[in-house]
Amino acid sequence: MIVQKKEINNWNTEYRLKFINSLSGYKGVHLIGTKSKDGISNLAIFNSIVHISSNPARIGFIIRPLTVPRHTYKNIIDTAFYSINHVHKSFLDQAHYTSVKFESNQSEFEECNLGESYLDKFHAPFVTESSIKIGLKLAEDIELQESNCRLLVGEVQCIITEDDYVEEDGSLDLEKANDICVTGLDQYSSVQKFANIPYARKENPPNFKRQKRPDSAVFDENSQTYNARLLPYGTNVGAPSITANNLSIWKNRGITGFNHVLKSKIELIKSEYELLLEEYAVNELLYNTHCDFEPIIGEVYHLYEKENRDEHFLSLIPPHTWKRKHLGSFKLNSDKVWSKVTTSDE
Repeated sequence: MIVQKKEINNWNTEYRLKFINSLSGYKGVHLIGTKSKDGISNLAIFNSIVHISSNPARIGFIIRPLTVPRHTYKNIIDTAFYSINHVHKSFLDQAHYTSVKFESNQSEFEECNLGESYLDKFHAPFVTESSIKIGLKLAEDIELQESNCRLLVGEVQCIITEDDYVEEDGSLDLEKANDICVTGLDQYSSVQKFANIPYARKENPPNFKRQKRPDSAVFDENSQTYNARLLPYGTNVGAPSITANNLSIWKNRGITGFNHVLKSKIELIKSEYELLLEEYAVNELLYNTHCDFEPIIGEVYHLYEKENRDEHFLSLIPPHTWKRKHLGSFKLNSDKVWSKVTTSDE
């Protein structure tokens, strides 16, 4: 598949949006918390968080053009403070729903049922449920000329997390924290750690031409896993040899077995069809029967024949209490379908 610029420009808007958003691969998912000067908290989901520098510790994120009100941007400009909160599996649905365009006087914390917590002398709220929280103060507001998007760079003021998520070398174990990532706008995935590779140094390069594993090792390069146990055939010298069998016997057995299965399925379909016809006849009869009340779901009603024998009616009166001709007892389920029931009075 080769796609040229002209073809991309002619794509349906929604299709192009999702395709191009997916091109950059997996991205982190975060909730940015802010608070207006009037004390209204705000929360919005972002997938554009990017590392800027470690000293000073700075993190940036992209915000779309200011062609419509952007509550996150306004609150940061007005107060300078905001929080970045990692999104975890336990509250993904709520986090995703913060993308709804709520009014400025509505708090996404309240609308999406997420906890709102604070640190002393830090204006912006944190997401209580998040196990990795970062408090930042605005350092730069940069306009990207061609797109009119803005890059907001914040300097880290505080970090809130669990000691268990921090490894000895300082790295965060995001898999242990149950972090998630996103492809495009709404395709979420789990974070799974599979390798730690040492810092690359020119003085001690690896030998990339050296064979990493013996030929007998069954290894899938795409998934980077040993997958011998998943293959449908033997992969070592001790495995049973593969030999050609008498195919005519196999075919005859297969045909016989197939015919037996097919016949059983046909009989089952015929039986289900007959039951369906019977159920249809019952419901056609009952829905055309005279009734002066609205039947209650789950209640048993009795069908009787009128004196002229051409009409029927439903009643709660059980058959043994009078001498009307009883045609059957029925119950209405939640799908508004009548089914026949057997009573001790029949």
